[in-house]
Amino acid sequence: MDKRPVVVGNWKMELSHKSALEVFSALEKMMKEKEFEVDVAVCPSFPALHAIADLAKHTSLTIGAQNIHEEDRGAYTGSVSVSQIKDFVSWCIVGHSEVRQREHDSDEMVAMKTRLLLTHGITPIVCIGETQEQRFDEQTTRVLLQQIDSLISALDRVSLLKTVIAYEPIWAIGTGEMPDSNEVYEVMLLIRKRISQKFDGDLADRVRLLYGGSVKSDNVGQYIAGAGADGVLVGGASIHPRDFFEIISNVSKHYAR
Repeated sequence: MDKRPVVVGNWKMELSHKSALEVFSALEKMMKEKEFEVDVAVCPSFPALHAIADLAKHTSLTIGAQNIHEEDRGAYTGSVSVSQIKDFVSWCIVGHSEVRQREHDSDEMVAMKTRLLLTHGITPIVCIGETQEQRFDEQTTRVLLQQIDSLISALDRVSLLKTVIAYEPIWAIGTGEMPDSNEVYEVMLLIRKRISQKFDGDLADRVRLLYGGSVKSDNVGQYIAGAGADGVLVGGASIHPRDFFEIISNVSKHYAR
């Protein structure tokens, strides 16, 4: 089974409502120039989801959210549930390091959110990654396996196949620092090996894995060509339509070969 590559733009809290609409409209116009065999998702802030989803109708672009609460409803002031966004999104990021740190999301909590999204027919994009300190202490493998094991232990075969896993080394997010392609390849291999041990090699090959962390148009090639990733999760560059479009184009060119 061929895997369709994925490019996800995480807009974080960078754009006003007006700017979000302008960025999406500019990107959509560029995307009309040619067809790409790539799944492209943009993940705006919650207030813009409905409006961006309306703009995305009848386009090749899909919409994702940046996080959800682990409960479907309740007295959780300031939080957003999956039921409140399910009509607008096809994807949702969970386990992003910024959320893990700010909201103290444990690996078990991330797995709960993943299952909840799948119940509502939304594709989870589950982030894993290590800190700079953990990297220096040579704890990368231990930390990543702990995150992976918590996730795959909570999912059956069908659910895992519907889940996207994104490796985002925390030390590379927004810093300009980047792992080389060999480092990313080793992580992709680690993830697939663990899935193979839990399930089988066929499933391990079919699950889509992304790389994220300071991704730009001039470095994306090294992560999809030699690193074994099936696409990328893009932060800062995704709020600039031309930059994001070039990343999409570069990913598409690689998989069209």
